[in-house]
Amino acid sequence: MVENEVKLPCGGAGTIEYLDMLAKLGVGNAHPGGFGETIEQLQKYPIAKGQRVLEVGCGTGRTACFLAEQGADVTAIDIRPEMVAKAKKRADKQNVQVQFMEGDACQLPFEDNSFDVLLVESVTNFADAKKAMSQYLRVLKPQGNLYDREVIRIKEMTPEIHGAICKFYGVSKLYSMEEWKELLENSGFVQVNFSGVHPFPQTMFEDQVQHPDPVHLSDKQSFMDPRIWQITAQYDELVNKYHTYLGYTLMLGSKEIETK
Repeated sequence: MVENEVKLPCGGAGTIEYLDMLAKLGVGNAHPGGFGETIEQLQKYPIAKGQRVLEVGCGTGRTACFLAEQGADVTAIDIRPEMVAKAKKRADKQNVQVQFMEGDACQLPFEDNSFDVLLVESVTNFADAKKAMSQYLRVLKPQGNLYDREVIRIKEMTPEIHGAICKFYGVSKLYSMEEWKELLENSGFVQVNFSGVHPFPQTMFEDQVQHPDPVHLSDKQSFMDPRIWQITAQYDELVNKYHTYLGYTLMLGSKEIETK
């Protein structure tokens, strides 16, 4: 066994994966930095009332509903129907209007030039990033802005370590900041920028202490499911060993003005 390698289950009947766990618990702030980073981002890059916003990979809808409360015209999609159902429940409880629907980041079900702002919180890495970025650009209006917070690889790692992390999260690759920049620019985004390198959080639910979710959307009996705690224990072990290889950043990009 490679030094520091984490043994992960091979899957099969009765097992659940990282994203399944988030869905069952109804976690509303699973992205790096949690809801606190979302609030900080929206303070630094405010979205004007009435702007058309698309959130890709909305999960249980916490960010989307918050934006709707601020007066934005929000559409939000998620590929998992159980997440969309929970997001709709959240909107009902918070008494806000959001158009929630099922959708794939790589095949956005919208016309070209539809949105002023596109928000993503740790979703692109779980999709085919190249296809997703081309879709983000397509549905943005000219001069529209992308804000995408993603995990980044901050130093080289062995194939074994890279494989262990990717297997746990269910992703095919961990991108460096330089690779994300190249991907954004090759997709056609301009004014590409980053918020810097932020340290990877070492506990899964740290943000919930400072920014507790007022709407509880966990499945009944989910906290009694031993598989849930198996996944969280694996997360803690993985991050404890490998967090020095990881960080996260907010990626920013704009769509050029179309010329005739």
